[in-house]
Amino acid sequence: MKKQSQFNIELNQMLDEAFENSKKKVDPKEYKKYDDILSSHQELSRFYREELRYLKKKNSQEIVSVTYTKGGETMFHRGYYCPSLVHTYIVGGTKRGKLLKRFSKKFSFKYGFDKLGKLIYVQNNEEFDEEFQEFITYDKNIEIGISVRYDNTIWMISRCEYEDGKLLKYERSNFDMPEVYIEEYNYNGNQLVGVETASYTPSICLYDRQKYAVRQNSNGEIVYLRGGFLFNGKWQNDEYFFD
Repeated sequence: MKKQSQFNIELNQMLDEAFENSKKKVDPKEYKKYDDILSSHQELSRFYREELRYLKKKNSQEIVSVTYTKGGETMFHRGYYCPSLVHTYIVGGTKRGKLLKRFSKKFSFKYGFDKLGKLIYVQNNEEFDEEFQEFITYDKNIEIGISVRYDNTIWMISRCEYEDGKLLKYERSNFDMPEVYIEEYNYNGNQLVGVETASYTPSICLYDRQKYAVRQNSNGEIVYLRGGFLFNGKWQNDEYFFD
């Protein structure tokens, strides 16, 4: 694995180049795909704004167990239980944090689970940022997360699509900027073999994509990635090894 400092330098260089080249290198049809995702998430936001009181009450009544963690703020979404399978591997300096054996006032995240063991509630207790709550609802193989500030402003929507317990797609829209981020996964049987990620900020037309081949060990842990960013129509082919 590359040293962290060198990785961060290369990542910043890649993002700078992506910003400079995004408008002239990307087919406008690509933008529409992500504009459509953002629009659908905004529609979900409007729907849940009307249902928020009911959703809060329903989820609070269904919580049967609670877990606390410390750290994980660098995951950007949901800390330890962030849906992403690859974020800590492809973004330098990110960590999921750790589970706490007992309650501490200095916890970073509180998680509530229903009787089936499904995560339905998240409280962010970030001391350096604005606290928020996330309410999670399920419909067959679709998981929707509604992130809410304490003034009841919905500032983020996430959507995950599963099949036979495997994550196929993870989408997240932040309405503050706004921006869209997605991950799409490929499998060979139950083995994860590839992932493609994309992020798009429409206000400044900042757009980038990454694609990786993935190798897992017998415990399902990622031990190898090969790929990188898309530049000038060509994919990087860097290799990363993890213990």
